[in-house]
Amino acid sequence: MTASQPSTRARPAAGRPGWPLLMAVVAVALNLRPAIAAVPPLLDAIQTDLGLSAAGAGLLTALPVVCMGLFAPVGPALARRVGREAAVSWALVLVAAGTLARGLGDSVAPLYGGTLIAGIGIALGGVLLPGVVKAWFPDRPGAVTGLYTAGLVAGAMLAAAATVPLLDALGVDWPVAIAAWGLLAVAALVAWVPVTRRLPAGPAEPSTGRIRLPWGSGVAWRVTLYMGSQSLLYYAALTWLSPLYLDAGWTAGRAGLLLGLFSFTQIFSALAVPALADRTGDHRPWVAVCVGTTTAMLAALGLVPTAAPWLWAALLGLGVGGMFALALTLLVKLASTPAAAARLSGMALLVGYLLAATGPVLAGALYDAVASYRVPFLALAGIGVVTLTLGVSVHPTARV
Repeated sequence: MTASQPSTRARPAAGRPGWPLLMAVVAVALNLRPAIAAVPPLLDAIQTDLGLSAAGAGLLTALPVVCMGLFAPVGPALARRVGREAAVSWALVLVAAGTLARGLGDSVAPLYGGTLIAGIGIALGGVLLPGVVKAWFPDRPGAVTGLYTAGLVAGAMLAAAATVPLLDALGVDWPVAIAAWGLLAVAALVAWVPVTRRLPAGPAEPSTGRIRLPWGSGVAWRVTLYMGSQSLLYYAALTWLSPLYLDAGWTAGRAGLLLGLFSFTQIFSALAVPALADRTGDHRPWVAVCVGTTTAMLAALGLVPTAAPWLWAALLGLGVGGMFALALTLLVKLASTPAAAARLSGMALLVGYLLAATGPVLAGALYDAVASYRVPFLALAGIGVVTLTLGVSVHPTARV
């Protein structure tokens, strides 16, 4: 099978994939956040050069998140047409092309246009990789999903912490610094294509027709709104944590390292919290701990940001990583069948990410209105209370 051929046969047992494909999966996951996370450490310079408002700057993070919702249904359709692995290749091509395009000049068109293209690639990769994991690692989906999630977080951490040092080391302007992450996507593509070319043909993507989303289910709506509101908190914090400290007089490099710490601590809670929830059989106490910690840290950032910034960022990352992993877990745990899981995931991704996209823009608009970060972060803390209420309202025995 070539990367451009659709999968049409059942996967032979003898062709069981191992470490090469696993590493390729992680390489793809590493590229699904840098295009987003590389921007916040340089947001002050971007706003100054382009004359952007805070709301307009927030749109740079919101655009990929909108794509993650709107283009989620496109991924399975593309996989049925060209094959699952080839569809992932096309996702990487879009991420690489869009990210590299942002280095074409310090103007609005390549910046937003490239962000949109990369966002579509991120959306496709995000919806396709779980299917790759399920098809090629059926006996260890939990472990591989954990590595995939860690790859997502590690990509964000790397871009957040290394973009400013990269800019300083190369002596380049911000367009080149944020575009350079496209080379990482090129490297992932170079790793992905040869590995998947050598794979035996995997199971075909069935054409199941139009999926009916569970619009009439109260449980589905609560899970969807929890998914959306916790993602809103994450993307708003990712966008505005560095600018908050730049406004307080920090250097861009130091603020970028703080954002890297925020991403780094997410790895631990994203891996540990779902396992703890499985062991206790009830996700609600862990939702309370993770969302409660996130809410408290957002309030601390709004009220006393300079009191213990490194502690605030580390605890915020722990809370955010755990509540995101729990959201993904609920999509599987509460579904009565695999088909129900697909329907619930489709609804949660479509509505949830469109809701999440409002976070960076809303926080930026509030900053524009009051010229202070206190109000945006306290508003996010208020949304955290709503998120907490939604998460603990879903009973572990509920089904969609």
